[in-house]
Amino acid sequence: MPTQATDYDSPWKEALDYFFEDFVALLAPELHVLIDWSVAPVFLDTELQALASDSPNGRRYADKLVKLHRLDNGQAWVLVHVEVESGPPSGTSLAQLAQRMFTYFYRIWDRYVRQKMAGVGSSGPIELDAKNTSFYSLAILTSSTDGPSVLVHRQRLGKCQMCFRFPVVHLRRWEDDRVSLVDLAALNPFALVVMAQLDAQAHHGASERLLTKVRLIRLLFQHRYDRRRIQQLFRIIDWIMCLPKDLEPAFEQAVGAIETELNMPYVTSIERLGEARGLQKGRQEGLQEGRNSAARLLSAMLERRFGQLPAWVTTRIAQADTETLQRWTLNVLDAESLEAVFE
Repeated sequence: MPTQATDYDSPWKEALDYFFEDFVALLAPELHVLIDWSVAPVFLDTELQALASDSPNGRRYADKLVKLHRLDNGQAWVLVHVEVESGPPSGTSLAQLAQRMFTYFYRIWDRYVRQKMAGVGSSGPIELDAKNTSFYSLAILTSSTDGPSVLVHRQRLGKCQMCFRFPVVHLRRWEDDRVSLVDLAALNPFALVVMAQLDAQAHHGASERLLTKVRLIRLLFQHRYDRRRIQQLFRIIDWIMCLPKDLEPAFEQAVGAIETELNMPYVTSIERLGEARGLQKGRQEGLQEGRNSAARLLSAMLERRFGQLPAWVTTRIAQADTETLQRWTLNVLDAESLEAVFE
């Protein structure tokens, strides 16, 4: 499968940009209730990159520094640092994470509070009062199933001690509570981002990933978000759950069928994606290619759910037109038997 994107060019970074409040509500509810969300978050990406210029790279998807307005004090702000990290955790990597998060915390405090208290340097683009500035650090471990919910970086010598604690989200804990994620997605779109990440990590086979990706896109449309959110989420899911090029036409066929079924032609970029991928729409060979892609998709999904296909199924697939194949493909998602797919 394709490798993951780099730190500052990843679907997670885009997801945090688009859905930061939803992200906090789902994965850091204790913070969410403290924030006045009527005041738009201020993303300090440029400032964070300057602070992190000589930090260890690690295995990160995204880092964010966000300025939020506190609910309990009209003059108070919170600087939230989020790190999303991939790779299986170990004792060593968790210790390194704790040290790195402390380094960020200190640099953020030094940049936005200590220097202002001392009157050092120019005010810059952001004004913060030391008395009214709080900090919140949060780490998301996308490949972790279990571990401490709080990490600690501590230094101590005699009676002198420094202790820095911050919460950690082990994302794969949600694998055991998928039903809750599906329910939460009706109101919180970031649940779909979490499901996409879990599915991408769990399903490495091409046909299996195609099947789970189509299911997730169907769920996206069923929740009937507004057009803009659907387009944003589609882009993120498509990015996280990338497919081999030979399966991309089949995926586009499935998305088109879902849009037609639900009368929601929202993902207008599909046509541009198809053109970029070299599909010859409108020409006879392009139509035949589309039909063949739909047949391959249906066969792969049927084999995944029901095992080896009997001859009568192969015959019906070979004789069906594109529209019929698309309808059967959608039936696979909910059918309890092989026969029910073709009803």
